[in-house]
Amino acid sequence: MALHLSALEAERLLAKQGKPIANAIRQAAKGSQEAKLKMDTLAQLQGLPAWEAEHRFHPRRRWRLDYAWVEQQIALEVHGGVRSGGRHTRGTGFTNDREKMNEAVALGWTVIEATAEQIRNGQARAWLDTIFNNRGARG
Repeated sequence: MALHLSALEAERLLAKQGKPIANAIRQAAKGSQEAKLKMDTLAQLQGLPAWEAEHRFHPRRRWRLDYAWVEQQIALEVHGGVRSGGRHTRGTGFTNDREKMNEAVALGWTVIEATAEQIRNGQARAWLDTIFNNRGARG
């Protein structure tokens, strides 16, 4: 008989083993969530023109766009962790993201910023479809 524990239950059970194990469990759970979000995003991008992942768009900064249609200057930025206080929603991270997005717009990019929920419910895809259709930029 197999024992099935959630990440939280396993963390509590192993808490007596010290922080390294608890941290490893937390990281594994986070990695699993990130992998699921990436798979959900890729599923939503099916049928769109070819895109480039992690496109470096700025001439001087090392900023990258999560998914970019370079010729059309259309991009999708996916923000995870918005309900758990992730980097995209806190002070400096939020401010830095605004700088990056404003620089992208200043360089002529149209950027859709989407949460995990907007990826999963199809809203991000609907926005992308609208942009591609309005520009006549379907592959």
